[in-house]
Amino acid sequence: MMTPRAHGQPLSHGRHQAGMSLIELMIAVAIGLALLAGLSSLYVSTSKARAEFNKTSEQVENGRFALQSIRRDIEMAGFYGRSSLPVATTSYALSDPCATTPASMGFSTSPTLTVPLPVYGPALASAAPACVPATLATTLPNMKAGAEVLTVSYVAGSTTITPDGTNYYLQRSSCETDSVPMVYSKTAGDFTLLTKAPIAGNACSTTGTKAELRQYILRSYYVATCDVCSGTSPDTTPTLKVAEFVNGTIQTPTSLVAGIEDVHYSYGEDLDNNGSPDCYVDNPSDISAVPAACTAAATAASYTWTASATANWANVTAVRVNLLSRNLDNTASWTDTRTYDLGRSAVNGPYNDHYKRHVYGTAARIWNTGGLRENQ
Repeated sequence: MMTPRAHGQPLSHGRHQAGMSLIELMIAVAIGLALLAGLSSLYVSTSKARAEFNKTSEQVENGRFALQSIRRDIEMAGFYGRSSLPVATTSYALSDPCATTPASMGFSTSPTLTVPLPVYGPALASAAPACVPATLATTLPNMKAGAEVLTVSYVAGSTTITPDGTNYYLQRSSCETDSVPMVYSKTAGDFTLLTKAPIAGNACSTTGTKAELRQYILRSYYVATCDVCSGTSPDTTPTLKVAEFVNGTIQTPTSLVAGIEDVHYSYGEDLDNNGSPDCYVDNPSDISAVPAACTAAATAASYTWTASATANWANVTAVRVNLLSRNLDNTASWTDTRTYDLGRSAVNGPYNDHYKRHVYGTAARIWNTGGLRENQ
C-alpha cells in the first residue's frame, strides 16, 4: 500500500548541478596552453619571416640603387658641353686627378684639342697622385683590398652663371670667330668665348652672348671596408663609396650604398669605330697582347691593340657592371656556402658566414662616345 505524499512536499529531481571538477579544469588549462603555444610559435615565425623579408628587400634596393648611381655617371661620362665639336680617339688624354693645371687635367687646345678620357680604370696611371697616400689604383680612403676603381669625367648637366673660383669650368665656343674652341679654367676673366647671336644670319658677334659654363666633375667609385669609417669604433660594413677630386684635392668620400661587397667592370671596346662594342675586356690598359675576346674584332678592323692603352680606353663605348650585394644583418640559421660569378675568371666565395648575398648586373652605354660615332 502506497504511503500518501504529505501536502506541500516538493518533488525530488535527482542530483543538484555542480561546477567543473579539478580534472576538467586541468584539461581546459592544458588545451589553452597548447593554443597559446601555437599562436606564439606562429607569431615568432611570422616575425622572423618579416625580418628576413625586410633584410632581402633592403638588399635588393641597395643593389638597384648602386647600379643606378654607377650607370647614370657612365652615361654622362664624356659629356663636355656642345656635341658638335668632333673628338677623335687621339684627342683623349689621361687626366691626373691630383693635377692643378689644365693640361695635366686632360684639357688642352695646343698643339691639338684634347679632353679627358670619359671612363678609365686608374691602373692606367703610372705615377702616384700626390693627393692620395699611394697610387689611385691601389689606395683610396678605407679602400677594400683588391677592389676595382672606376673613374668618370664629364661636365655638369646644368650651367653656371659665375665661377666660384675653386672649381674648374668648361666653356665651349659656338662661334667661328673665337680663337680657341674651348676654355677650361676657374678664373672668371678667362671665359670670353661667344655663342651665336640672334641677328641676321645667326652669325657670331663680338657683342653676342657669352657661351655657357659647366662645372667639371671627376669622381672615382670604389668599395670601402666600412660605411662610417671615423670615430673610436668604425663599422665593418662593406660600402660603395665615391670620391670626388676638386682642383687637385680629393674630397671626403661619400658613402653611396652600404652592403656592396664587390664590383666588377668589363669594358666594351669599339674597334671598328661604328659606336657599338665589338668585345668586352677587363683591363684595356693591358697592351702586352690582344685579349682573346677581341682577337677577331681587332683583326677585322685592323686595330693595333698593343699600340696605346689610352687609345684602348678612348674606344670604350659601354661598360658592364656586376656587383655583389649582401644583407646588412646576418641570419643565424643561414650559412653561405654558395659561389658568385661577377664575370671574372675566378668566382667569389664561398664565404661560410651568415650573410645572404645576391649578384646584380647591368650594361651602360657611354653615349658621348658611342652615340657620336653612330651618327658619323
